[in-house]
Amino acid sequence: MPLVRVHRRGVVTVLELSRPETGNALASRLVADLTSALAAAHEGETRALVLAGSGRHFCTGADLRELSAGADAPEEERAADADRLAALYAALLRCPLLTVAAVQGAAFGGGAGLAAACDLVVASPEARLQFSEVRLGFVPALVAAFLPRRVSPATLARLVLDPHPLDAQAALAVGLVDRVTDDPLGTAEAWAKEVCRKASPSAIAESKRLLLAFALPGLDQHLAEAARANARQRVHPECRRGVMEFLAKRTFPDWLEEA
Repeated sequence: MPLVRVHRRGVVTVLELSRPETGNALASRLVADLTSALAAAHEGETRALVLAGSGRHFCTGADLRELSAGADAPEEERAADADRLAALYAALLRCPLLTVAAVQGAAFGGGAGLAAACDLVVASPEARLQFSEVRLGFVPALVAAFLPRRVSPATLARLVLDPHPLDAQAALAVGLVDRVTDDPLGTAEAWAKEVCRKASPSAIAESKRLLLAFALPGLDQHLAEAARANARQRVHPECRRGVMEFLAKRTFPDWLEEA
């Protein structure tokens, strides 16, 4: 079964991450299924996409078990895996359709990146967003390539280097979230339909293209560099330690303590 369910509802199509038992963690197969779903979503009358997660969480970020298991993979395999994730973010950022994220529960690491890559973000009051990679000895390289279109460089540095969960109101204050509501999915669908009623498809697509070009002129180069950093850090001893300790204890390492 696909790990992304596609619900076509008139002009709005909902892409639902469907791996709730793992918090919709970004396993390689989910990345592939979401990339395919994005490509196919342009068919028919779809004018807007809503990205949602099934179960308690939107997306808890990287699949750490898969990351740990692949740490000893050949360099070309690690590079290809990082490139596929970079391509997913690029496809979402460059999608000519309006994109809206409906966030509930956790949106951590790459999951918070998925939300930030959308045009609009709606979150439940209980939602939590965090870029927690450095606490694992990993790097938020890919999301750092496009987060400057949502937050200032100073805010980005604070979110990345001193990560802690932001509640929905805090995320709203820094610009990671646009609306907070008890019904993020329903609100996201209604907002998408409202925008599509007021703006023509070509105007939305061209406006998005220009806004992205102005905000992130070096996107391709930055994503390529970020993918290399992502693949390289996976085999760093500190990343191995951080991931293994988190999987064993469900807590982040104390980096002032010896392993």
